[in-house]
Amino acid sequence: MVCTDLPPLASTSATILFIDDNEQDLDYWSAIVRNFGSNYTVLKAHDCTSGLSICRDQTVDCVLLELDIPESGFKALLDLIPDRKRPEVAVIIFTHLVHPILAEMAKDNGALSYLVKQNTSAEQLETAIGRAVVAVRSARGH
Repeated sequence: MVCTDLPPLASTSATILFIDDNEQDLDYWSAIVRNFGSNYTVLKAHDCTSGLSICRDQTVDCVLLELDIPESGFKALLDLIPDRKRPEVAVIIFTHLVHPILAEMAKDNGALSYLVKQNTSAEQLETAIGRAVVAVRSARGH
């Protein structure tokens, strides 16, 4: 499920952070994003604590967040977007959990998209990242 009410994709450079405790998923999807081109710097965190620390220490444009991790993915979403009307970072839920209510809850709390890994193509992921980055930068006035 991809939000379609976001601004059009723009070619822009961005730092993308994956927060996921599944090493295989981290490696696979990070390689996919790196193959999109040199626009993206890809960072990885194996848990919410280190992911949130990365976001505090450097500029991250988009976080791809797995909800099903030992520390609550939802708590991380709330920490990343304390004010959903003025998000500082684009957050895309990128999970293996297929659950429409979770998708609505995530969007209600500031996630720009809810993508199910096993149903997402590289092209869909690239489009979602680009649109999410553009939407948050527009909201910030950049």
